[in-house]
Amino acid sequence: MDKRKAVKRMLSNLTTPNFANFCHELVHRKKEPRVALNRVEGKSFLEITEVLISTYNETGAVVVAAEVLNEIECNKEAAQLLEVTGLQP
Repeated sequence: MDKRKAVKRMLSNLTTPNFANFCHELVHRKKEPRVALNRVEGKSFLEITEVLISTYNETGAVVVAAEVLNEIECNKEAAQLLEVTGLQP
């Protein structure tokens, strides 16, 4: 599956609290490049997909999204994202 579409689908399927938690953890990631709060605050899953792709490129966006998902204990979603994009660790 196309990596951009996979990230978009994963974000769209998160519950509202998990999506908020995802955005919070994304902003507070310690690794560079970092994402500024104003790039995620009040944004839709489509806009967050674009932030991830523009910041990390398509492959990097999948890896970062999976890391953040694991951080917020959405392990199943992280595994599914890696599996559908062929980036299984």
